[in-house]
Amino acid sequence: MLTFIKNISSLCTLSSGNPIARRGDEMQNITEIKNGAIIFNEKIEFVGTTEEAQKRIVEKQLKIDKTIDATGKTIIPGFCDSHTHIVFAGDRSDEFARRLRGVTYKEIAEEGGGILHTMKATRKASLEELVQAGKKLALSAMKYGTTSIEIKSGYSLTTEGELNQLRAIKQLKKELPLNIRSTFMGAHDFPPEYKNNREKYVDLIINEMIPAVAEEKLADYCDAFIDEGYYTLDEAEKIFEAAKKYGMKIRTHSDEMADVGAAGFSADIGAVSADHLLFASDKSIVKMAKSDIVATMMPATAYFIRMPYAPARKMIKAGCCVALASDCNPGSSFTENMQLVLSLAVINMKMTAEESLTAATLNGAKAMNLSEVTGSLAPGKQADFIIANVNSYVDIFYHFGINHVDEVWIKGKNIVKNTSEFSI
Repeated sequence: MLTFIKNISSLCTLSSGNPIARRGDEMQNITEIKNGAIIFNEKIEFVGTTEEAQKRIVEKQLKIDKTIDATGKTIIPGFCDSHTHIVFAGDRSDEFARRLRGVTYKEIAEEGGGILHTMKATRKASLEELVQAGKKLALSAMKYGTTSIEIKSGYSLTTEGELNQLRAIKQLKKELPLNIRSTFMGAHDFPPEYKNNREKYVDLIINEMIPAVAEEKLADYCDAFIDEGYYTLDEAEKIFEAAKKYGMKIRTHSDEMADVGAAGFSADIGAVSADHLLFASDKSIVKMAKSDIVATMMPATAYFIRMPYAPARKMIKAGCCVALASDCNPGSSFTENMQLVLSLAVINMKMTAEESLTAATLNGAKAMNLSEVTGSLAPGKQADFIIANVNSYVDIFYHFGINHVDEVWIKGKNIVKNTSEFSI
C-alpha cells in the first residue's frame, strides 16, 4: 500500500549530503522543500515537490491507496533519542525538592542517594513492573515525536537485576513499534555492598554480568559512567575490553561532573558515542572531531541539575558529529520530550535550529548505528517521520513549551495521532 502526502508547507528531509551523519557546517543543511510531498509504504519511495510527485505517480502508474493533504504542516524525520534510562522503578521527587533548596546533585549522590536511590526500588521491582514503567515513558516519548530510542540498564547493579532490566527492554522491543537499541550499564555506579571493594565489583561485571548478558543476547552496547567519583579510565577500559569480546559496541558517559579525559579516551577506543560532555576538554574535542564517534549532548540534564551546558559551539566548530538526546531518567533529567531538548539546545547551547534538527534526527540515528535505515527522509529508508502542526520547522522552536506533533509515523504506519479537539 502506498501513501501520498502532498502540499507539505515545510518538508525537511536531511537527505542531501552525507546520508549517514553530518558534522561541522554540514549540520546546517536540512534540505527543506516547500510545497513538498512524500510517497511511501514501509519504506520511502519518493520525496520532492508535490508537482514532481504527481508527475511520478502518472509516469510510473503508481497505485496510491491513501492521499493526505498537509497544507500548513511541517514534516521532519522522527526524533532519534540516543540516550535514555526509562526502565526503572520508584521516583526521586524528594531529591529534586532538596536540590531546589540548594543541595547539589553530587552531595545527594555522596549521601547514598541519586542512582543508588533508584537502585533500591529497581531491585525490588518485578519484570512486569519494569516493562510497564518503561512502556509508559516510551509511549509518551512517541507522542512528542520520538521514533527511535536507546534504553540502558544500570539501576540494579546485580547480575540478576541488570538482566531483569535488559529483559524488560527486550519485551518493549516486541511490544512497541519504536526502533529500540539496548545498552548494558552495570558500570553506572558502585553498589553499596562493593563500596570498599571496587575491584571486586569490576571483576563481577567482567566475569559474570557481561557473559550472562551476552548469553541471552540482551544488549547491543556496553556503557560506563567515566567521571569523578564514578569509574576510572582504567576500570572502564577493562570492562570495555571484555564487552568487545562478546560482540558489544561501546558507548560512554563522559566528563559530566569534571574533565577526566573520558571523551578523548572514548574516541581513542572506538566508542560509538561519548555522552554528556559538560566538561570535555579542548584536547578531547579535537580527538572526537578526528574520529567517527558521535558527541552526544543532553541539555535537559544540565538544565535539570543546574550545571554548565556542554560546549556545543566548540564541538561543531571543531567538526564533531554532534547529537542531542533526552537522557530521560528519574534523577537528573526527567523528560522524554525531545522538542524541549531542541529548545534548550538553541537557547542555552547556542545551536541553530538546523543544527539541532540534524543532531536530534540523523546524528542521533548515527549514535545508535541506525542512520542507514532512519534519521532522514530518503528513498529506501524507513518511513519514520513527524507531521507537525506548524507552517515551518522554525515554529517548532519559536512557539516553545507545547507539543507541535499532530501525527507520528513509524515504518509507514500512523502510530500516533494527537488531537486538539475539545468538547466544550
